[in-house]
Order: sequence, then structure tokens, then C-alpha cells
Amino acid sequence: MIFTALAVLLLPLLLGFFAGLLVPPNKNVGVLLFHRISKGIPLSLSQVSAAQFEVFCTQLSLSRKKAVLFSEFTMQKDEVCICFDDGHKSVFDLAFPILKKYGFTATVFAASGIAGGEKIADFYSTKNMMNAENLQELSQNGWEIASHGVRHLDLTLLNDETLAQELLNSKNELENAIFDRDKADRGDKACLVSTLSFPYGGWNERVIEQAKKYGYEKFAVYRKHKFADGKNIIPATAIYPFDDKKDMQSKICGEIRGTTVVLSTLVPHFAKGTPIFFGSKFYNLRRKTVNKRNLV
Repeated sequence: MIFTALAVLLLPLLLGFFAGLLVPPNKNVGVLLFHRISKGIPLSLSQVSAAQFEVFCTQLSLSRKKAVLFSEFTMQKDEVCICFDDGHKSVFDLAFPILKKYGFTATVFAASGIAGGEKIADFYSTKNMMNAENLQELSQNGWEIASHGVRHLDLTLLNDETLAQELLNSKNELENAIFDRDKADRGDKACLVSTLSFPYGGWNERVIEQAKKYGYEKFAVYRKHKFADGKNIIPATAIYPFDDKKDMQSKICGEIRGTTVVLSTLVPHFAKGTPIFFGSKFYNLRRKTVNKRNLV
């Protein structure tokens, strides 16, 4: 009985290890994604500790690569883009001071409804999110404020009307939050929201077409994908709490190998199921059958 239990626990790990030996290296990593920063030990896959984040920043500084905003990222080997999904307050409280210490800026993909105080059900709690004042301060310090929708909904499960509302309202609400008259008068594009990260990693041709219609120009997607062209649709690789210094170095340097490739590919798939678990009055679950091909 004990041996059976051990086999059940260890077999997936062994399979993952050997699969990692066979998986080719994932090259051209450049957009590195975080969600939340914890003061102590991370309690979920969406967190890294402040100490881990400090290690990441140290390694990035030693790499001599330049940190650029997502809208500026061009997949050049000397570039790294630091991104945060959701807009959690820990990014403002913990990540912002650390990045400022190293002279780095980042892009935060914020769900505008959550930033406005709206309560939204998700697999991970949406308490303690950044407000408009936090976003404005980040923007004034050189950060890019980008869209993650309004209510953090899977955009592929929405009808056309609700999808349009998510895309347009998020853009408008975030632009209003970070509006700076002096920058606007100078024609500074920092006042504009033109990039989008898809909640739960859910995207398809219909969503892309609608987003472009409302002024979005560049998109972050989870993991490498054959439709991610590296120009307008760019894959992001997450930093996880189980990543050690060596893993961070390889991701920063643009090439990850072995089990790190396997984990970076498999873990994002867990996020794709969470919108279904909670359901939503906004979802049209028949949407998956439309003739526009699903790209996720």
C-alpha cells in the first residue's frame, strides 16, 4: 500500500524529469511574468517572495540586459520585459521599491474593475488590489499601465457585446486613472493604454480582431505558441516560487531547458480552468463552437 502511494506521487515527477531531458530548449524568452509578491513564504503558484524577487533583480542587473516596457519590447536579445498580471497591491508595496532600487521599470496589466474596487470571484483572491492612485504613481515613475480586461473574465467565453465592453471600458478606465495633462499636451503615449494581457491566457482570432478595433496594438500570451509571432503577439514566461537562482538566470538569458521548460509549459494550463470552476453570468459557454478558430 505504501509503495503504491509512493509510486502515485513520484511517477509524475519522474515522467516530468525524463520529459524535460527530451524537450528542446525554449529560446527567445524575454517577457517575464509575475502576479503577486509575498512578504514571507509564497502560498500559491501565483506568488514569489520579496526575497526571491530581489534575487531576480540582482540576476537581471548582472546580466547587463536592459528592462523595457511591454509596448517597447522587440524580442531583441539584450531586452527583458518585466510584467505583472492582475494589479495586486503587493506589486506596488513590495515590487515597486525593489525595482526602483535597481533602476528598472515594468508593465502592469491591471483589471480596471478590480482597481476600481469591484469584487470579482476568481481562483485566487482579488482582495488587496491596487487603486487608481497607485496606478497613477507607477505611471509617473515610468511604468506602463496596460489592460487585463475589466472583470478578469476569460474573453473567449464572452458574446460580442460583452467582449467589446471589456476591451473598451478597461482601456478608457485605465487611461482616465493615469491621465496626466502635461504628458497629454506633449503627446506622450504614456497616457495611452495600447497593450493587453489575456485573463486566464484565453485568446482567439475573434478576441484579437476586436481588441485591435479598439486600439490595442500588442498582446501578451501565456507560454510559447505557434500563433505568437513575436511582434504583436508575444509569449510571456512566468517566474514561479519554485524557480531558483539558476532557473531565473536561464529565463533572463533567454533560454530555458529540461524540466524548467516542462513546468513553464504545464503550469499555465491550470489557470485556464478557473473561469469555468466559478462560472459567470457573463459567459456564453457555447462560444467555443464559433467558426473563428481557437488559438489557445
